[in-house]
Amino acid sequence: MTASEKEREKIDAIASEYRAKGYDVSIHPDATALPQFLAPFEPDIVVTSPHGNVVVEVKASSDFDPDRTQMLAQAVENEPQWRLEIVLLSPRVAPDVPAQEDLAGDDQVNRMLANADRLSRENQIEAAALLAWSAAETILRRHARSAAPEVERESSARVLKHLYSLGYLQPNIYERLARLMEFRNAVAHGFRPRLGAPSIPEIVSDIRHLQTIA
Repeated sequence: MTASEKEREKIDAIASEYRAKGYDVSIHPDATALPQFLAPFEPDIVVTSPHGNVVVEVKASSDFDPDRTQMLAQAVENEPQWRLEIVLLSPRVAPDVPAQEDLAGDDQVNRMLANADRLSRENQIEAAALLAWSAAETILRRHARSAAPEVERESSARVLKHLYSLGYLQPNIYERLARLMEFRNAVAHGFRPRLGAPSIPEIVSDIRHLQTIA
């Protein structure tokens, strides 16, 4: 099966899923039928409903254009009731990152953050850092899914650095997250951390802020 055939097959499958949920679905809609903010992009699928609208792009990794995707993401982000879904066929996956599992939902993230905060107050910093980083990584990969899907399932360090390079992270938040990641990696792999963890309550606050805009 060629790359274009795989794309068409995936587009049809996604369209069927949304139709089954009651959405109106247009595949490769004509520019004249699109909202003005979408007309320049010629999206693969546009999904609409009274409860929200979705722009879906399906691309083989070899055809992925990060600059175009970033412009599309910014255009969609400025529109209320719209969100962008990027589907990459055969994306790059780091050896230690699950290839198929879905990212944790907000309920799980909130539990991890609450437990991290509680453990830090009990001076169980290592356990708190492990949970805080798990929550942070979920949110970072959510951002990557829309802003830089080519790195969504790459290493944690790659995702963090790439989002910072795109301006999604302020320098102070990036520095705290990088320090948390270094501390977590040392603990998780059985090493003595070279540096202490950042303030867990402060990092939990950072993650909650990123969660609201993911």
